Amino acid sequence: MEAEASLSGYGDLAPGWHDRIFVFWLGPARMSPARRACFETLAATRCRVHLVGEDTLASFTAPHGPLHPAFQYLSPIHQSDYLRAYFMHHLGGGYTDIKRCSGSWKPAFEAVRLRNALGAGYCEVPGGMARFRKSKVDGQRYFLERPIGTMEMELRYRWTKLQHNRLMGNCAFIFRPGTEFTRRWLSIVERRLDLLLPHLEANPARYPKEVPGVDYGDGPSRYPVPWSFLLGDVLAPLTLQYHTRILQVVPAPDFQNYE
Repeated sequence: MEAEASLSGYGDLAPGWHDRIFVFWLGPARMSPARRACFETLAATRCRVHLVGEDTLASFTAPHGPLHPAFQYLSPIHQSDYLRAYFMHHLGGGYTDIKRCSGSWKPAFEAVRLRNALGAGYCEVPGGMARFRKSKVDGQRYFLERPIGTMEMELRYRWTKLQHNRLMGNCAFIFRPGTEFTRRWLSIVERRLDLLLPHLEANPARYPKEVPGVDYGDGPSRYPVPWSFLLGDVLAPLTLQYHTRILQVVPAPDFQNYE
């Protein structure tokens, strides 16, 4: 993390989960000028924005229990995927990618409170749903908590895709802490990390956005984590199951020119 970035620690949090948004920046890379400009636009949310980096992460986990032992072997991208579930369950509030934001999140937080919703997000963008039918670990596909066969996976994938307008995007959302939804979310992700741990110990991430099988100049990567296995593969079907209690009121981020 670059030294000039303003990081937050656990002691910087105000009581309650309302009107706060977490942002993660992990790994050795510095924010590009474009990314830093995106971060500055988060002031438009009119909420307290907490940037969490490697230097302050331990202050958040100490009161709530350790991170999964596989965390240290994940790429920064997959570390962020895991932390979204961990933070939303234990701390609650909002999360956003570092992408341009142009609107206040205060009405969304208020809607979650007044309507006693589990959380809120934005409607998944066209083509944005994770292709969870493709992800495999040791040749096995998984649907939420359980292993699943090829035919059933294909049917569930097609059904989920037909419900596109009920799905929540992965890049900006709000959740109450400690709910049935967040417990399931974190539990599913940690079960998947249990499966991956021995493979990760043998082949930890070496690149920030490492993808299994891609040749980065030293042969095909043996990093074992499918790209969307820890986030999109979980949130697409899970938010569909709870869609009546998850609002679509969070301003969608701008997906252009953020890197």
